[in-house]
Amino acid sequence: MTRALHGDTPAGRASPMAERIPEETLAEIRARISIVEVISAYVPLRKAGRSHTGLCPFHSESTPSFSVNEEGGFFHCFGCGVGGDVFKFVMLIENMSFPEALRRLADKAGIALRETAGGETYDANARDRAVLHEIHELAAKVYAAQLGGTSEGRAARAYLADRGLTDEVVAQFRLGYAPAEGMALTRRLTEAGFAPELAEKSGLVLRDAEGNRRFDRFRRRIIFPIQSDTGKVVAFGARALGDDQPKYLNSPETPIYTKSRVLYHMNRAGSDIRKLDYAILVEGYMDCIAVASCGIENVVASCGTSLTESQIRLLSRYSRRVVVNYDPDSAGVQATERSLTLLLEGGFEAKVLALPGGLDPHSFIRKQGVASYRERLAAAPSYIDYLTDRAAAKNDLNTPEGKVAAANAVLPFLTKVPNPLLRAELTNRVAERLHVDERLLREELRRAAGEGRKEIKVSATAPVSKANPAERHLLKAFLENDELAEEFLAKLIEEGDVAGLVTEGLFKQILNARSQIEKFDITKLEDSLSPEDRRLVYELLMSPMESSGRDELLSCTRALRRRKLEHEGQKLQAAIRAAEREKDSTRLGELLRAKARLDKELAQLRGA
Repeated sequence: MTRALHGDTPAGRASPMAERIPEETLAEIRARISIVEVISAYVPLRKAGRSHTGLCPFHSESTPSFSVNEEGGFFHCFGCGVGGDVFKFVMLIENMSFPEALRRLADKAGIALRETAGGETYDANARDRAVLHEIHELAAKVYAAQLGGTSEGRAARAYLADRGLTDEVVAQFRLGYAPAEGMALTRRLTEAGFAPELAEKSGLVLRDAEGNRRFDRFRRRIIFPIQSDTGKVVAFGARALGDDQPKYLNSPETPIYTKSRVLYHMNRAGSDIRKLDYAILVEGYMDCIAVASCGIENVVASCGTSLTESQIRLLSRYSRRVVVNYDPDSAGVQATERSLTLLLEGGFEAKVLALPGGLDPHSFIRKQGVASYRERLAAAPSYIDYLTDRAAAKNDLNTPEGKVAAANAVLPFLTKVPNPLLRAELTNRVAERLHVDERLLREELRRAAGEGRKEIKVSATAPVSKANPAERHLLKAFLENDELAEEFLAKLIEEGDVAGLVTEGLFKQILNARSQIEKFDITKLEDSLSPEDRRLVYELLMSPMESSGRDELLSCTRALRRRKLEHEGQKLQAAIRAAEREKDSTRLGELLRAKARLDKELAQLRGA
């Protein structure tokens, strides 16, 4: 019996190799390896009855619709419809042909494939890719040898040393140098017997306009090998020494390299990303190396391109949590916002680390040290707080127009959140931080999302909420329920959770009135209330809204505590900026540790 189903070529024909492999061999491979184990290396799976489920790696989703059946040996996504056996999965996830996937799985199963001597001609594309991998591996060795083996290379090595890169780091990242004369690699590839056509196909060798002379693409440049997530060298990034332009030059796309599908350092970062359950995303090679060489290995870079959907799918195999740490200049801010849009659509939980002083990660670590970087990493705010703080800083929140402008700056990112419950919670947080009416903002968000708008149409005279829903539920309960008032009211005031609210005075007056009389009577309180508080009290007492139970009140108290902590966080952030300006490292360390503790408490409250 021959194999055709899983070896189909793009044109629909059975792969010649599939026809050569007995079905018994394919069955033996399937029997020796676990499809769940193979797929779990790319997708976090959870046991669900007789199957395992997870988020599909082939399309963006926030609710798992991807299922793997161990007993049947197949996978299927109920969202996008893709499915097949373990061979099909490896072909899709690694962008491989059937013969390449077959070899990989046969190696994993410990099965030797028997082919005739002439069998290598069965797949020209697979053969070319194999040779291109060999060319890139040899090129990496040639560039590395140049870095330490010639006077020109040693000058380049001195440049790297001046940037803080030790010999160990240079070796770890396989850095190299392309000499100025521009023939070193071309000659070496010719000596190794590689066909000139394949040397050109690698993108590392060019031909002059007349077609008579071949020469190296990279000349007088520091070389950064780019490896696939499986560790194979597939391309190079090159930084010019001196004034040569462009400053950075990358390999072109080839049969083994599509830049939108590769994340720099993923081959080393993957295991740490899985273990820590988050990735750090930076812009450039040097930033990535600087962070990783400090022992923070869960860092990747997007290889000189804007983050793409393919890169996000690659990242999602390891974690759905990411800290975006791009440069803080205007281009970096724009790149951060573009990345956040894609990450949110992909169901990621995102934070943003914006380093002070206009410093990129590499410069910051060199000037401030890795301990300071770790502290800031731990205190990185959620993307919604980062965006809201930026919007608040750019607009005057003391005016209705400023509130609307700030809300409109954040709105496009809220509409990208696929989960409706999470989107509603984030809307409430934005409304609270910008001091706009929560219900009005949520309704406008719903309309804008439904109509595909990127801004809300709230009038400049939009009303500011006097009491948010949490305050209203608590006040109504404390006015009507003696037991709940005794359990919660005094503690709320003592711990400062109502401090700064427009209803703070009303909470205190209710507590004072209850402490002076045995049986609380609203009429005893009425004369001491302002007209605004009196109106609110009677509005609550006459409201058809049911008085909240204990569980609902616990939720409301947590909401007020979150508001208090977020306000404290804003003050801490301002103090951190002041300490940075004053270069007070002792005070800065204390503030960052306080911010980290506060963020930890906030995270616990949000997860409660």
